[in-house]
Amino acid sequence: MVSLAPGELVASGLAAPGARGGSATSPEPFARDMFAEGRTLKAVSLWQPYAALTARGLKTILTMHRPTDHRGPVAIHAAATIDLAGAPDDLCLSGLGPHWADQVARSAMVAVATLFDCTPCADLDTSRLTRAERAAGVFSGLRFAWRLADIRTLRRPIPCAGRQGLFNWTPPADLDDRLGPPRDHLALAHAIGWGMRPRADA
Repeated sequence: MVSLAPGELVASGLAAPGARGGSATSPEPFARDMFAEGRTLKAVSLWQPYAALTARGLKTILTMHRPTDHRGPVAIHAAATIDLAGAPDDLCLSGLGPHWADQVARSAMVAVATLFDCTPCADLDTSRLTRAERAAGVFSGLRFAWRLADIRTLRRPIPCAGRQGLFNWTPPADLDDRLGPPRDHLALAHAIGWGMRPRADA
């Protein structure tokens, strides 16, 4: 199991730069459009530690109370609230470090990603998800799975206020320079011991 140093909130070093999704200096077409001057991005605010787990690449499914028609770039905002009672403690310890509750960003943008699908959680085969993904989400009830890809962490969080639901955010002109490479969820989850469990029928 990989142990992360206390206070290391952005660059875990568990995935090689440019492991998937193209290089950070040559973004895909959606990214070039995202970084256009004056462009606003849709953003969603998450309580901590869920925003930090998403920025780490350990959480790629947002289990939300409402569906969304939005597809494309989305910024991930860390709300001021920390869900200490409901947080997946063991996953946070493995993925964010022992002092995560004191060190996660709050009231700040922490990552950007591509929202590529939204489906009822009841339709997901959760047995095919990593242990990290299952621990970081609530898949019961009438929730909806907002599915993310190409998660890129901001090297330094950008302070700003959040709002409920999807809201518009105007990123800085140099946003691309502030982002790390796309996260590899499977590799990261495996590296901290939270990957796939062997299937019973394997």
